[in-house]
Amino acid sequence: MSRPSITATAARVVSIALHPFGVLAALAVLAAWRVDPASLTRTGLGIGVAIAIVSVFIWQRRRGGHWETVDASRRQERPLLYALALLVAGAYWLWMGGRASATSGGVLAAVSMLCVAGIANRWIKLSLHMASLAFAGIAAWPLWPAAAIVALATLPLLGWARLRMARHTLPEVVGGAALGLVTGATLLL
Repeated sequence: MSRPSITATAARVVSIALHPFGVLAALAVLAAWRVDPASLTRTGLGIGVAIAIVSVFIWQRRRGGHWETVDASRRQERPLLYALALLVAGAYWLWMGGRASATSGGVLAAVSMLCVAGIANRWIKLSLHMASLAFAGIAAWPLWPAAAIVALATLPLLGWARLRMARHTLPEVVGGAALGLVTGATLLL
């Protein structure tokens, strides 16, 4: 068995480091810290439970042979993932206090981004990695501009990683980034 090349390993490391779970969790914690510090514990607990639920689902789908990769790389693998992610995001929104939450707008923006990606999945498998990082980069701007710059500056690296791993095509990577940028910009309006 041959060992993966250095570039393949680097792409995998980048893809894992900038996974939507981590990116969106970091954004949620940043938003709580900057907007409503009293909600930090609640945010951390809610995000932790949400990630655990989706992770168990992903693990079960992969282990059961229903998915080729943990990334739900085939378009037909995604509808269940979108449904669960939307359900969990809705529960998180309620857990955080719904409309009364200081971070409600951000959660609803992320939900709308998932809805658009889910609808578009019929025609194109948009990169949720790219969408999440682009969204976080724009959404983080008023919270911590330096973090926003880092997120946006790493988009090309993440795009390269997703292409190198053959998880997406160029239109899927660019489309995912565009979706995240537009959703983030809409949040700031």
